[in-house]
Amino acid sequence: MKLKNQPAKIPCPCGGFIEWKKERVTQDGIDCGILDVEICTKCFTQYLPEESMLVVEDKLKKAGLWGVERKEIKFWKTGNSVMIRLPTRIVKKLNLTSVQKGYLHEEGNHKLVIEI
Repeated sequence: MKLKNQPAKIPCPCGGFIEWKKERVTQDGIDCGILDVEICTKCFTQYLPEESMLVVEDKLKKAGLWGVERKEIKFWKTGNSVMIRLPTRIVKKLNLTSVQKGYLHEEGNHKLVIEI
């Protein structure tokens, strides 16, 4: 039986159907509370309706994680290595020192992740 404000089941590209549920939403390590979510019954992909997305945006903005501006960096070859320069603002925000270790790994074909 369909609830009054709940739309009919929507098909998912995977062949399953999307259902509405209330679930705890955690985004980028920030607990956004229990919100309305749309979840596929087959692939379990989650979609946030507009009202829930506004709550998530607000929580991430308050945590300083929303609207992070992309900065251009340059790569150049020196010897057998490729060097990058990090923008000063990012270095200060992360409290990086001149001698610090970190880890680098690929994530897909065009993405590098640096963990400090």
